[in-house]
Amino acid sequence: MAGEITQQISLQATKNGATATMQTSVRVDMTGNGLNNSTQTIATSATLIDLTGVTGAPGNFAIRNLDATNFIEIGGDSGLTVFKIKLRPGQSCMFQPSSGTIYAKANTAAVLIQKLAIDA
Repeated sequence: MAGEITQQISLQATKNGATATMQTSVRVDMTGNGLNNSTQTIATSATLIDLTGVTGAPGNFAIRNLDATNFIEIGGDSGLTVFKIKLRPGQSCMFQPSSGTIYAKANTAAVLIQKLAIDA
């Protein structure tokens, strides 16, 4: 079967009477069978994100910061220097990591995240 995964992005900003919008949707193939759809607590020190069930680097990875106060930082190493991403409270993002090792760190207190990792 082809096109098992649907990726959608929508971003819009409106200020001073001007609006900018970007929306995209694409269907992609899933060659593996692994999925990880779960929540995880992220500490204030580098925490390895659990990708149990996914083989190698996820073909698709989405993460949402469920905290109302604290931001998290995401990276490909425990020092959070490789592909560093910052998610403010309530924000989410989607990307395709180059490895199956992803770390996150909360800024002031532990944070609960929701994550979805899908085999390539």
